[in-house]
Formats: sequence, structure tokens, C-alpha cells
Amino acid sequence: MSSTGSLGNSPHGKLLGGRYRVGRELARGGMASVHVAVDERLGRQVAIKVLSGTYARKPAFVKRFLAEARTAAGFSHPNLAHVYDSGSDGDVHFIAMELLDEHRSLRELLRARGRLEPAEVIEIARAVLSGLGELHSAGLVHCDVKSANIMIGVGETKLIDFGIARPMRSGSQAATSLGSLHSMPPEQLRGDATLTPAADLFAMGVVMYEALTGRIPFPGGDAAAVAAAQRAGVPAPPSAVVDGIGERVDLVVLQALSLEPERRFASARAMEVALEAAAGEGPERSAAGDDTTVIVAAEHHPVRRAPVAASMSGAAAVPPRSARAGDRRAPSRGLGAIGWLGVVALPVIVALFLVLGQPNGSLGTAASPSPPPAETQAQATPTPAGSLVEVPNTIGMSEEEAQDAAQALGLNWRIEWRVDAGKTPGVYAQDPAPGTPVAPGSRFVMQAYRAD
Repeated sequence: MSSTGSLGNSPHGKLLGGRYRVGRELARGGMASVHVAVDERLGRQVAIKVLSGTYARKPAFVKRFLAEARTAAGFSHPNLAHVYDSGSDGDVHFIAMELLDEHRSLRELLRARGRLEPAEVIEIARAVLSGLGELHSAGLVHCDVKSANIMIGVGETKLIDFGIARPMRSGSQAATSLGSLHSMPPEQLRGDATLTPAADLFAMGVVMYEALTGRIPFPGGDAAAVAAAQRAGVPAPPSAVVDGIGERVDLVVLQALSLEPERRFASARAMEVALEAAAGEGPERSAAGDDTTVIVAAEHHPVRRAPVAASMSGAAAVPPRSARAGDRRAPSRGLGAIGWLGVVALPVIVALFLVLGQPNGSLGTAASPSPPPAETQAQATPTPAGSLVEVPNTIGMSEEEAQDAAQALGLNWRIEWRVDAGKTPGVYAQDPAPGTPVAPGSRFVMQAYRAD
């Protein structure tokens, strides 16, 4: 008889795969239970996840559960829980993984504290995104990013639970949608067979929103209710719910929560770079002793430009604080730090433009704006609605790629760049937000890091 022949509802005390002696239960969910176990072959403690319920009786699900667990075992990343082994013993299917006995889940932390400070949330999110980037580069989508699967404690933050990870692939409709209801993007709720890294980035937006505000962005008791909440539109920005959250954090979260996958970040790394800037490490930082330099390209305004049909109206756009209903802080903010910076910096920029315009004046060439369009009658004619273009998602692109993307759509672009050898070169922020419909010739500003 197999060692698991009489497991019943609990594997406690049993030996799985002739190797793992199962001990006390750590956690239980609808799909699996997790236990402490001893690997008797290597003499170390591990965590054993045992598939339970109806999932264990579905051959197709079991096959994927074990196959993707074996794939995950090949990863070695500080922000991914190490998966050591997987297998079946009789009708019991299990995964052996790193035991995080000095960690607790983000969900437990939120239950204890209600919500976290923005700096804490950004630090956690950047760690998880780093791990997701590794997973995505191997062609996998995690499919179940949620606060319960993010472990925080001694050492690195860890993303766990690769049991329903699946490869990126094409298809029309999947038989079932697997994952956690409130973290699923619309395409996953529909059961689309085509899931991309954008699904995980949506889930990261949900995690950040929950951690920042103490509430989930799309509530509902079942799939239909959550889908209805999503169709109702983008939730209130986190800063409208809780004081002390910066506008850049709002923008990152709401872009991740875009209902259309193509309007989310292009990659986990792109979202991580945007959070790096939101953390106060970008151009708005003014810490003493900061010796990096911001160089702003002179902006060219066409003599005649088609009117902008929509501005910052995409799914990720954030209404101005002064326009938000119930925002008690709006009247006192005035221009804000960035507005006053613009007032003070305007004469400097004008002078810089004049210097750059002289034959001998130079501050580099890579931050140059788009070439001035020819003055034609067509430019003086309002652009019909049918000819609007959507602002591209350039976050995470190199300067050259971003310029090409903006140029291809006929946008009046410029790049503001910052020299910082400690940052990955490339675009980390843009205005308007990705997916915003605008007329050709409209203003489009990108911000980028440079190494020198």
C-alpha cells in the first residue's frame, strides 16, 4: 500500500515520495494546504504544499500544477520562494519548497495594521516585481499574485505559490479561470486562454491599492460582482482615500489597474522603474548632497497645432487633486512643489534654450525634442475625431525606442533626462498616460535616466 493510501483529509505524519515527513499545518486554502515537513534525505525542513479538494481529481489541472512547479524549481531569485521538488504519491500531489518560518504574509500584516506607509508598499512591490520579471522572462505568468502570497520577514520579501502558474500562450477561451477573485484582471475573469505578464501586473496594482488604503479596488462577492465593479471604471486614486500618498504613486497604481492589458506597464521592470521614481528617487528628489544633474531639453511648440481632443483621459489618468470630490487638501495646495519649480525654472529654461540656439552652445544632443513640423494648412485645420492616436506606453523603453514610438505617431515629444549612474537607463515616467487619445502634434513629455 502506498504511504498515502490512508491520508484522508490530512497528510500529517505521513511520508510523501519516500522522502518528506509531513508535520503541522501552516495554512489552508480552497485549493491546497501547506505544512511543515522534514526532508529526510537532506535533513532539512521544508514547506510542503498538498493539492486538495476537487482540483486533485482533475488530471489536466494536476498535470499543469506539477509541470509548472518543476519549471519553477529551476529559478534562483532572491524574491522568489525556492521550489525544490514536486511529485505525486498515490492520489496526493505535492510541491516541496523553501520554508519561510520567519516570514508572514502581507495579508496577515495588513490584518494587524490596516494599511502600510507608501514607502513600505513601494519597497515590497519593487521586490515582488523583480521576482515576477524573472518568472516572465522564462515565459510563465504567475496567475495568483495577491497579498496572501507575498511573504515579508527576515531577509528578502518573497513571492510564493507557483501552483497555478502557466505558460504564455494563445487561445480563445480556457475551461476555467484559476486564481484569486479580487486580483484577477478582466481577461482572467473571462477565462481567456491568452494570459500575458500584464495579468500579473494588474494583480500587483490590486496588491498595492490594498496595502496603501486597506481596501480592495474592485469589491464583490462573486465573479459577476467583481466584473461589474471593474466595468464601473477605475477606482478612486489611493490619495483620495488616504492622506500622504504622492501623485506618482497614484499614477503607477492606476496604470497597473487599467482594464485593457495593453495600457498597463510593458513589463514588470517598467513598473519597477516607475516605482523607483515614485519612491522619491527620481527627478523630484531634492535631498542634500544629491550631485546628479537634471538636464531638460528645450521644447518646440509648433506654430499651428491641432487641438488636443482629450488629455489625460485614459484609464490610468488621475484627476487633478483640486478637482477630486471631497479632497479637503486641494484648496491649500496652490501650485504645489512642481508648479513653483516650473515658475522658478522657467527663466533658466529660456536662457538654456537661447544658449543652445547659439552656434557654440551645447549641452548634449540625445535629449533633443522632436523636429519642428512644417507649417501647413492641414495643421491649422482641427483634427477630426477619427484621426486621434493613442499615447504609446514608453515606460521601460530606451530613449531611442521612446523617440521612435512618439515620432511614429506624430507627437510633439520631448525627453527630460537625469544623469544617474545608479539607475537603469531608460524612460521611467510620461505625460499623458499610456492609451490617452490625443490629436497628432500634441505635447508628449517623457522622463528618462542616463548613466552619463
